[in-house]
Amino acid sequence: MNRTQKGKLIEKKAQDIIAQEGYWIEKARCAKYQAQDLFGCWDLVAVGKKEILFIQVSSERFSSRSRSDQERMFAFPRPPHTSKEYWRWNEKSNKFEITTI
Repeated sequence: MNRTQKGKLIEKKAQDIIAQEGYWIEKARCAKYQAQDLFGCWDLVAVGKKEILFIQVSSERFSSRSRSDQERMFAFPRPPHTSKEYWRWNEKSNKFEITTI
């Protein structure tokens, strides 16, 4: 399995979990010569009845991401009733480790 396939698989797992919790989900679309993340840093935006989640899904640790990626996520505004989350897929435990940014 290549990196792209692995990324799509773990994003799908995250979408399934979020959908089961009753959220509406919008995911970043693949465009050939364009950034793939929503607002330049999020894979998923999940809208629930009480909050909106901005989610980055990855198999690497947050500290392993580039400095510019980290800064962009920290700088992204967080209005009331929103959450910025980093979902890291842990292959050993076969579940997500969720960090609030």
